[in-house]
Amino acid sequence: MENGLYKSLTAITEALLEKKSLNSVFDTIAKMACSFFNASASSIMLFDEKKKYLTIARSYNLSADYLKVVKVQRGQEVAGKVCETKKPRFIPDVLELFREISDDFTVEWAGKEGLVSLVCAPLLLKDEPIGCLNVYYRNAQKNFQNESAMEFFTRLAALSIEHSKLIHQSEDKTQVLTVLEEVGLLLTSSFNINEIMKVFLSTAVSITNTDAGALVLVDDTGTKVLDAFEYNKGSDMPKRYVSTARLTNGISGEAIKTRKPVVIPDLSKCKNIKPVSLDKKRAASVAVPLITRGKAIGILYVDSFTARDFSRNEIDYLVILCNQAAIALNNTELYKKLTREAQEMTLLYEASQSFMSTLDFDKLLINILERLKNTFGYLNLAIMLVDEKTQELYPRSYINYPNHIKKLRFKIGRDGISGHVAETKKMYYCPDVSKDPYYIVGTEKAKSELCFPLMLGDRVIGTLDVESPEIDGFSEDDMKLLSALSAQIAVALYNSQLFEQTKTLSLTDPLSSLPNRRSFDMFIEAEIKRAGRYHRSFSLLMIDFDNFKKYNDAFGHPAGDKILKKCSQLMKETIRDVDFLGRYGGDEFISVLPETDSTFALEVAERMRKTIAAQTIEPRITLSIGIASFPQDGNNKNTLIEIADDACYEAKQLGGDCVNFASKRKE
Repeated sequence: MENGLYKSLTAITEALLEKKSLNSVFDTIAKMACSFFNASASSIMLFDEKKKYLTIARSYNLSADYLKVVKVQRGQEVAGKVCETKKPRFIPDVLELFREISDDFTVEWAGKEGLVSLVCAPLLLKDEPIGCLNVYYRNAQKNFQNESAMEFFTRLAALSIEHSKLIHQSEDKTQVLTVLEEVGLLLTSSFNINEIMKVFLSTAVSITNTDAGALVLVDDTGTKVLDAFEYNKGSDMPKRYVSTARLTNGISGEAIKTRKPVVIPDLSKCKNIKPVSLDKKRAASVAVPLITRGKAIGILYVDSFTARDFSRNEIDYLVILCNQAAIALNNTELYKKLTREAQEMTLLYEASQSFMSTLDFDKLLINILERLKNTFGYLNLAIMLVDEKTQELYPRSYINYPNHIKKLRFKIGRDGISGHVAETKKMYYCPDVSKDPYYIVGTEKAKSELCFPLMLGDRVIGTLDVESPEIDGFSEDDMKLLSALSAQIAVALYNSQLFEQTKTLSLTDPLSSLPNRRSFDMFIEAEIKRAGRYHRSFSLLMIDFDNFKKYNDAFGHPAGDKILKKCSQLMKETIRDVDFLGRYGGDEFISVLPETDSTFALEVAERMRKTIAAQTIEPRITLSIGIASFPQDGNNKNTLIEIADDACYEAKQLGGDCVNFASKRKE
């Protein structure tokens, strides 16, 4: 019998020691315990790192629901006391015991599982408990007579668990170092700051099994925060945040000063701890400086929401990771600088080329402002122009401002930063709008503002105004870029104004200041398309002055020109703003009345005729007006003009000073 027992133990020893995986060791112990001791079920309970609580590490032939919530404090029934006394304990009636200690939960669970008897034995390693082994019987047991075999089995089990843990830790260390090597390659090959932050912070949290991580980037002096990112375990991406880190004292100051990691196992016991740290549920923290070229460029923080110690390995891993991140961030900064220079040169070149060739200047300005916003992260941008008559600034083009800005006017020398710049003719930088005497609120998100005068020689024609969502949000590079761009915009605006003046002259009759025949051709073609698309009507008036030759013969052409100019304005006053009135040639004028049928066209024409007839001019000057309507009289320009012209001619034949419809309408 004894021979058989030790043969079995020898087989168990071989089976356990050949297992390398911790999970396979757990499975082997749990199954063999049942087999060797003829038990119905078993469970392995292990202490946490601080050896304060026991939890289930593995079970066999037991349902998992209860086991997930089992947590036994050292010294408590039953497992806690067994570990405390380091002696096994046989319990013939499990339900009776747990009823006596009023553990209703365990009584209910044991009843459902059908458990009757229990043996709980400590797992001792060098006479120190690492946990316990429980073997359960669903048939009542009066006693347990295999104490020596249980002692051998549990010591062997403890040794196997420890052996597997050491192998596991060694493999983990190798795996972590492999991961760090891979992470290092990824970090140093990426120039995307968000991607670097994601890989860096998630890896830092993962290898230390902490709850959150953060990185604060600092300037060359180590006294000013440049940027900050925070990451919570399980998040997709880190988030930027406003850091309140004290860089000259506390954990941050010590990390920068010593260039070494600073470990705080329990923040609640730390003097002068910042309330914000406790508000964020931080209980333990490590701060590791990022060093490049002998200078600290940032600090990594990993935080646990429960007080805990950090192993030497964990700190070493963080130092390796921070060295890799420092190289990556340094490369990213160089890449960002080169990229920005390329973006600036491209933008300035494209702007100069576009300014020279574009016909749609307003669209181009919007495109330039959009490029500035999207490429360099500016918040609001506006180009303001000077109204020479009122000495005010008004918006010409803008991005991100509310629409009511187009109604605003800024008095030069009095209103806002733009008004100040237009008066002084000098660039003005406001690093904090909340403290600036000139600033006028445009949008609530603006924190700093930069404004340039648009100069032509010594003359200010406007301003370029740019706002940032950050306090002191503009660098010297921003100022150089915007200064160069504002000079280009000023020249382009001047050229655009000349072009607009030339365009206006080409479409305007110089004598009457009304649109000319070319303008009429453009207007009526557009109106025919619109009316045809929406099945609407419009009317055409052909207007000719009666007796105008007699007036010219009597008083000369200069006097006749004055009469034409005066009558042009009188006729303009008799029509709506949406209506068209232009000079067709000589003393002939033409009018287009959108959304107007023949009946209403007659009223307009009569009002125009009576207005001119009422003027005290000798020899008397009157109007003959012919009407044609779309689509009744024609559906194209030439037909409508021909019919209206015929009607006007007939009006003259009838003695003038009258309104006449097209011939076919009179039929």
